[in-house]
Amino acid sequence: MEPRRLVGFASVVPNPADKSVKELERAVTDLGLRGLKLHPGIQGFCLRSTHVWKVLRRAGELEIPVIMHALWMDESSLYFKSPYKPWENPLEDYALLPYIAPETRLIYAHMGGLLHFKEVFNIATHRNVYLDTSYSIITLAREVGLERLAHYIKLLGAEKILFGSDLVPGLTPEDLGPKKQIELINRLPLSQEEKEKILFKNALQLMGTS
Repeated sequence: MEPRRLVGFASVVPNPADKSVKELERAVTDLGLRGLKLHPGIQGFCLRSTHVWKVLRRAGELEIPVIMHALWMDESSLYFKSPYKPWENPLEDYALLPYIAPETRLIYAHMGGLLHFKEVFNIATHRNVYLDTSYSIITLAREVGLERLAHYIKLLGAEKILFGSDLVPGLTPEDLGPKKQIELINRLPLSQEEKEKILFKNALQLMGTS
């Protein structure tokens, strides 16, 4: 039976690749999950690792999208840390992935944040890269204004933006939460069709449920 409201995503630590790929395959084929969520900062991995590349490519072969955290801060939950922080991946690493896994639909969560949104918007010009709005769309609107934000979205294409509800319970300010994001998206000077694409149609299409 097809899910009507909630669609589950898997998450694996993409290193070592042989175990990660096997677990991802089990999650998709046996459990019926429809996507993969990766978080370099919390899971503690480097995007230039060939293990990560193999997992991303396998996700493409399984025809599932991959949503990946794309904010630049040290959020690693690793107990032992060193001056070398492979989980702090530079923009160049995110820009490399569309070439490494060209058949995989990559969703960069948080649109890069306030400091790097222009660079991440540029990366999203690749045919297989998409952005989600969580957290950042509110702060971007405050920084550049609704008109300018809508202009950026139109330049990129509304089909590249997905509404995201990612938050930290108890820590995310109410004015950055999903309800405020929906209100903001509905206020943007975009067509109704463009707003619907952002709010739900793009996600349905990426997961093959449209």
